[in-house]
Order: sequence, then structure tokens, then C-alpha cells
Amino acid sequence: MSLIVSSCGSLVTNTSTVSPVSEKQIQQRWHQRQQKLSGLSDWTMKGRMVVVNGVELWSISVDWEQHGDQYVIFLSGPFGMGKIQLIGSASGVLLKDSDDQIFYASTPEELLFDHTGIAMPLSYLRFWILGLLRPESKIAANNVKFNQLGQLKSLTQERWDVNFKRYTKVNDVAVELPDKIFIHQGGDLKVRVVVGEWLFGRT
Repeated sequence: MSLIVSSCGSLVTNTSTVSPVSEKQIQQRWHQRQQKLSGLSDWTMKGRMVVVNGVELWSISVDWEQHGDQYVIFLSGPFGMGKIQLIGSASGVLLKDSDDQIFYASTPEELLFDHTGIAMPLSYLRFWILGLLRPESKIAANNVKFNQLGQLKSLTQERWDVNFKRYTKVNDVAVELPDKIFIHQGGDLKVRVVVGEWLFGRT
């Protein structure tokens, strides 16, 4: 059975009303969150992304299905190709365009950039949109900041700076998830992610 959770109209975490806690308590809350979030292996996220690269801007609708290490990402935007589909796993990824042409590469970032000109850290977004760090990538402790609830507040990972602007209460999965994330690399490349809907379980 699948569970649909919409972030529209949902409550937003207000950390300003939370009593001060120690760094040890924050780390304990973070580890508890990690355990809960790591168990969310089957999910679908529907939302929008805005990508800015210098003077270029793309507004993109996204429908992302993740099942373990396998994923299917549908992107619709004004990049002259209509709707494109990325299908991948740890072993590689293919891109199918609106003309049913198929292209292969080792990473979704490579395929997306080669065929649309859009630079987006999709391999990292899989984890960031759940409020997690990408486990395969080492990160220094001073490059991660948490709020008092043990939620990621900001991080720098592989030259990407990520700010988690807002979390939504998703009581049905007993964990709060980010629904607004700002990402940038340098001064020109920016990605804004706004989640509209979550669906948990296999469809």
C-alpha cells in the first residue's frame, strides 16, 4: 500500500520556540533522524526546481521515484526537449528524450548537462531532499550545521552549498522532511527545490 503525503498547507517547524539544548542532544536527535530517514527506501517526490546559471534560468517540474538504489526521474521544462526521463541505478543511467531517443552515461549529472545544458547535483539530491547527507561522500564536521531538532540546517558537500530553508511535519512517516532547499555552487549556479507532494511505498 502506498501513502500519499502532501506538503501543501502542512505545518512548518519553528525552531525559535524550541528550548535550548546541548550539542550532545542535537547529535542524538540527528542520529535518531538518520535511522528513521534511512528506512525510507521507496518514495516518490513531486515538486518544482528552479535552476539559475549566470543569466540563464530554467523552471522545471520534477516527478522523482526512488526504490532503493534504482530511480526514475521525469523532468519537464523549457529546455526545448519537452519531458525527459532519467532511469538509473548504481551501475549507470539512461536518458530518454521526448523523441524516444535513448542515451547512456555513468552519472545522471553528465547526461542531464550534455543533453539540456542544465547542471544539477542529482546524485546528491536523492539524499538532500530527505534531509540526509550523501553517505558515499566524506564531509568535514565544520561543513555541517544542525538546528536544535537535529535537522540539517546547512552543509557543504563536494563544492555544493546547501541550505534547508523549511521542514514539513509528515506525521504519517513519523519524521519531518525538508520542503524548501536552496543549493548553490559559486556565485552563478543556483538550484531551488520546492516539494509539493510525497508518496511513500511502491507504486
